[in-house]
Amino acid sequence: MDDDSANHEPNLPRPVAPPSGRLLVKRGGHSITRQIPKPVILVDTREQTPFDFSRFPNWIAGEKRKTLKVGDYTVEGMENLLVLERKSLTDMITTLMQNRAHFFVECEKMAQYRWRALLVEASYEDIKTVYNEELCTQAHPNAVSGSLDALEVKFGIPVIYTSRHRPLADEKAASWLSKHFTYWHLEQAGLGRVLVEGDL
Repeated sequence: MDDDSANHEPNLPRPVAPPSGRLLVKRGGHSITRQIPKPVILVDTREQTPFDFSRFPNWIAGEKRKTLKVGDYTVEGMENLLVLERKSLTDMITTLMQNRAHFFVECEKMAQYRWRALLVEASYEDIKTVYNEELCTQAHPNAVSGSLDALEVKFGIPVIYTSRHRPLADEKAASWLSKHFTYWHLEQAGLGRVLVEGDL
């Protein structure tokens, strides 16, 4: 049993381990995966509990700390194109209920990026379930979920619901960032925004 599975409750579904191989890229029926570099992730210096990308050496080349203009994560070379904002469930509720005006200003800035997303470390089920005392909030789940829907529509910022199980959130962020980099790199190299011809 791997460490991630050991952290789960006995009766809860157990996610499979992340892929161990590279993201496959083919041209003319032949793999060109080795010609595609892996991204270096830039992590905002203000991030207090950053994602752990060390588990994904097949996707991520490394990471660096840097003060970002907006958001918590981007990719080296894509600083003006891509931004990912991370929110834990508690932080998301607090932000929407108490720091709403400031957060919307940040969302306006994020909307200027070609690729942007808000990654919530919670499932939609978590968002829609009555919050327990541990979250220290009187907020109603419908207010939070409705605000997230409105934010997505108004600013064009996709909301990615992940999991309160941190390794799954790590994996989702690593996958999202690495795939955006790969498509962008292929586009820059004149190879088109496709991994395998005739497919995605």
